[in-house]
Amino acid sequence: MIYMAIQYPSIDDVVEINKKVLTEIKAKKADRSALMPTGRLVIGKVIEDTENKEGDIFDKAVVLLSGLVQRHPFESGNRRTALAITTSFLEVNGERLNITHDINVLKGIRERYYTDMEIKEWLMGGEMRAFERK
Repeated sequence: MIYMAIQYPSIDDVVEINKKVLTEIKAKKADRSALMPTGRLVIGKVIEDTENKEGDIFDKAVVLLSGLVQRHPFESGNRRTALAITTSFLEVNGERLNITHDINVLKGIRERYYTDMEIKEWLMGGEMRAFERK
């Protein structure tokens, strides 16, 4: 069996994805691609946490997705960027993301409504319970 090292995104990859999603997926008139003052540090920490996460590729994807959604490194498009870079991360590493884009799920991730296990199962194509604000 051939073992392939996991490929992780770079900070620049994440920044480029943000620019791309804000161009292709318009959500707000005021959307603009700009890092928050500590944005590069935040992205670097999320990538480091992803690399250090024990478990399979989907466990690592949960850390990447949740970290970028919750830590908000960009002025706009954090959830869209997080989902796009997580999709890319999984595909580069031989997995296919089989989910329906649901803004409410991403809101739930942002507000820590879901457990890591629920997010993992969703990324693997499972159903996600409806997000309800408490």
